[in-house]
Amino acid sequence: MVFLDPTSDIAFKKLFGNQAKKEILISFLNSVLERNNAEKIVDVTITDPYNNPDTGWLKLSIVDVRCVDQQGRHLIVEVQVKYQDDYPQRVQHYMAHAIARQLGKAGRYREIMPVIFIGILEENLFKSSGYLSHHNIRNTETQEHALQHMDFYFIELPKFTKTLEQLNSVTDKWIYLLKNAEELDSVPKQLQTPVEIEEAMDELKQGNLSPKELGAYDVYLDARRVEQSVKETLIRRSKKEGIKEGIKEGKIEIARQLLDVLDIETIAKKTGLSIDEIKKLK
Repeated sequence: MVFLDPTSDIAFKKLFGNQAKKEILISFLNSVLERNNAEKIVDVTITDPYNNPDTGWLKLSIVDVRCVDQQGRHLIVEVQVKYQDDYPQRVQHYMAHAIARQLGKAGRYREIMPVIFIGILEENLFKSSGYLSHHNIRNTETQEHALQHMDFYFIELPKFTKTLEQLNSVTDKWIYLLKNAEELDSVPKQLQTPVEIEEAMDELKQGNLSPKELGAYDVYLDARRVEQSVKETLIRRSKKEGIKEGIKEGKIEIARQLLDVLDIETIAKKTGLSIDEIKKLK
């Protein structure tokens, strides 16, 4: 049995972007946000429901799902695959826009609802050792949490090292699934409860993909391989030739491997190389 990489565009949207399977998203949200009793999320409306896969090159970098819960709170769940130096700034800008867009021309500030962001990262962001962190705005003297409209949660997958036998919460199970599902050849007993996680594993079965989805997933895997190859090339050549030269060679390597996939103008846009430089490669 082959399972999809949950952080890929297709798998992530099948897991969390399908209104018909919203119980999976609700379970994930309640576990990560530690919601119980009165605060528990019982219903969501997904505002960007899963449709046919987008196979564009940019989908390798950022994938997100947006929803609104029964109390009107906005939630954004995002996977960040590529490392970005300005990621913290981008996320805060992202959240500010999510708040601003709630108001129409006649909207009132009192109508603004909280926005909660959950970032799933394949690179470490913070110096702390915890793999799940919560960030909000508080009074530095009293710790009063009066500014409650922006909450950030980050899951740093490299920091999660628990084995199946060490999973002791639903949150642990979700994070283990996100990091390791692709490496499994069957559904272990630890991931057969709660029922939403077992259903998530079923959604991740590669055999459930349509031919179009499978083709898009193959493109994703190939792009990830290219990215890893380029990263290794950058490291190797930067040591030999200097950082600047290594970066340029890395871009050339990306362009060379994309010549049979994308047009010259798109390759130039994604790599920063000139059209003339790419034409020479071709």
